[in-house]
Amino acid sequence: SVVALVLTWPVAALQEAVNKEGYAKAMIEIRFLMQDAGLHIDARYWPDLAEDVAKLEAQFDKVEAFWSARGTADGVKLTQAAIAALEPIRVAGDEQSTDGAQAALRGLQGTCQSCHAQFREETADGFRIKQ
Repeated sequence: SVVALVLTWPVAALQEAVNKEGYAKAMIEIRFLMQDAGLHIDARYWPDLAEDVAKLEAQFDKVEAFWSARGTADGVKLTQAAIAALEPIRVAGDEQSTDGAQAALRGLQGTCQSCHAQFREETADGFRIKQ
């Protein structure tokens, strides 16, 4: 039964993000993880940065599943760009390059902003996905 649980957990995690509630949870977690990554870069906590990158990848996988389930190719493409933008952060962390990691994180933030500009709109009580 433990094996079944381990094998089905990733599927369950991705299915959670396919709905809007799971997507919103993933986006909140991404925001916190990116803040943590910035703090870990500034403090030169390289192992913690590596954990942040791994956690970000898991959250972006959920976001990609959400856009894929909606059939939104541009959303999938932008999410894949965000996932690809994690690699330079990982590499800079491995090299313990503060400047490189900060630049790579800014690159990821730019990718996120592109997606937000295309798919997010402000409402009186926060944000929602553009229809």
